[in-house]
Amino acid sequence: MRKKWLLSFLLILSTLFSFAQQDTTVYLVAAEMPRFPSRVCESLDTTIQAKYQCSQQALLAFMYSNIEYPFQARMNNIEGNVVTSFVVEPDSTISNIELLKDIGGDCGAVVMGLLNIFNEIGVRWIPGKEKGKAVRTRMTLPIRFRLKEAPPYVFIDGDTIYVEIDTAPSFKGGDEALIAYVDDNLNYPSTYLDTCLIGYMDVQLLIEPSGVVKTIDITDYCALGIDFQLEILNLTTNMFGRWQAATYQQREVPASMDIRLLFSPTNKELCKDVVATFEQTNLLFTEGINLYNEGKKVEALQKMNKAVAQLPNNADFLATRGQILMEEERYAEACQDLTKAKQILGTNSYDQLLIILCNANKE
Repeated sequence: MRKKWLLSFLLILSTLFSFAQQDTTVYLVAAEMPRFPSRVCESLDTTIQAKYQCSQQALLAFMYSNIEYPFQARMNNIEGNVVTSFVVEPDSTISNIELLKDIGGDCGAVVMGLLNIFNEIGVRWIPGKEKGKAVRTRMTLPIRFRLKEAPPYVFIDGDTIYVEIDTAPSFKGGDEALIAYVDDNLNYPSTYLDTCLIGYMDVQLLIEPSGVVKTIDITDYCALGIDFQLEILNLTTNMFGRWQAATYQQREVPASMDIRLLFSPTNKELCKDVVATFEQTNLLFTEGINLYNEGKKVEALQKMNKAVAQLPNNADFLATRGQILMEEERYAEACQDLTKAKQILGTNSYDQLLIILCNANKE
């Protein structure tokens, strides 16, 4: 009995001694400072210091790509540095996040908001080390907010596109002429004439002063496929000289124009039920959007849910409902909608948002 009691006592003592030996010191400077996770940086065949400097650039790139300049700060021309600090724990998470300097206009809030979800979205640091062991290390992170007077144009794939214009591009003859042109020249692919495929695509055009019309992007919401997209390219290429270019400061400039094009099956009798369902469902979803804009959120989502149930692979429906669910802080549902929309569209434009959104409710 005494031996068993002595053994238990020694076990407790050993446990207490091990706990006491754990280094809970928060290091301001460690022999090896924590590094933000980056495959590129960690794959470098170089010194730890070089990896650390690379990881600092990766951290800033991540922060700036996920921070939007707050509206309040823009309106009040607020610029400057927000300074935060946090502790990188030995288990690769962060804790003790502090706002050391704020400049107002919600700038500090957006930086803190992003840092506060680092653990939730799975950001796992390489912890700092002292004498070869992982230790708690405090990091200081300054984020600069600087307003820039943007030029009136952007560059996309080598093309100059004006985003600030005085008059928008317009089809010669007006909207009715554009509708008539599309009706006469947008062909349903011949290989699909015996099907009832129906859907729409959003097309972004570049209208140049020379009369040339380029297709910048096609968003195939209903996954109609490449043959339908080729028909759109044929249509838009033949629009040469049919547009009046945009103007900026009294001169014609290249600018973009978005149009929505509908492909409806040519066999009206065979596909009348499919067409009727498609039209009714789109009307139902539009009613849902209008209700949401009126503040009738419950009724709006009921209509949207019914529309999605009838056309479950409509990426336009999924993306719109996903954004609304996100605004309502129903993140898990929003994650499902936007993930499926991404898969249908074959795009990576939702990737950064999904990293945050789909991990928002995880422990």
